[in-house]
Amino acid sequence: MFYLDDKECVSTLDLYISTADTDRTYDATLPFFFASCQEIAGLHATEKGMGLKSMTEEEQKTWMITREKITFNYWPHWGETIKMRSWPQKGFHLVCPRVIEAETEDGKSIFSSMSHWVVLDLARKRPVRPKEIEERLPVPSEDKHYIDPDIGKMRKYEDEEKLELFPIYYPSPCFFDVDYNRHINNVVYTRWIISALPDDFLLAHRIKEIDVQWVSQTFEHDKIYVESAITEKKDDEVRISQRIMRENEDKSITLLFESSSLWIGK
Repeated sequence: MFYLDDKECVSTLDLYISTADTDRTYDATLPFFFASCQEIAGLHATEKGMGLKSMTEEEQKTWMITREKITFNYWPHWGETIKMRSWPQKGFHLVCPRVIEAETEDGKSIFSSMSHWVVLDLARKRPVRPKEIEERLPVPSEDKHYIDPDIGKMRKYEDEEKLELFPIYYPSPCFFDVDYNRHINNVVYTRWIISALPDDFLLAHRIKEIDVQWVSQTFEHDKIYVESAITEKKDDEVRISQRIMRENEDKSITLLFESSSLWIGK
């Protein structure tokens, strides 16, 4: 169920975790959380006349997510319902920040997320000023709902010391990975980085925090590979740095996506 409180400028969404949203141990998957965040953001924007489909078809504009950082407090399982709340905030530089929080039905915190969005004018090939977005997508009062949108500098794969390298993973972008904008959907990138990690690591660890950045778009049948490395180890915590690259027809390489994630032992 989705509901938008226009007075508070806060949206809510209840989502049931189905078996299709879970892994082999019935834990909700990382792509499920990113998809859920994208869903509530899209529903909120659509309710205010700024949904992706209408913006693209009627205004030649589109939403683009550039960054998201999620901190987990509890990992839900099959059969549970997560209760999400979300709200937009005032512009931060050229981006439109959005906060998403989720909890269990009995009030236990599941995660909190800060994401950065840009509305791109497709005709002019440039971002729309956040102030123009706020006029149509009102933000709540900062004394009631506010989280600092500055999530710091992205920890880049190229700058990190590699303690252990994982094998390079080669996903194959396919028909069902493509979204309405005709490029690979944002959530697919998160599936690729998880798929790049060894089974034994995933069975023994769970994500505590993940910071991701979308850099370039990619398309069906592109030649993609994922690089992954352990960059920190401390007690039962492990930090993994990853990046998704595309090999172009002229043999040049394009950075598509990067991720820094903190894992803890189960």
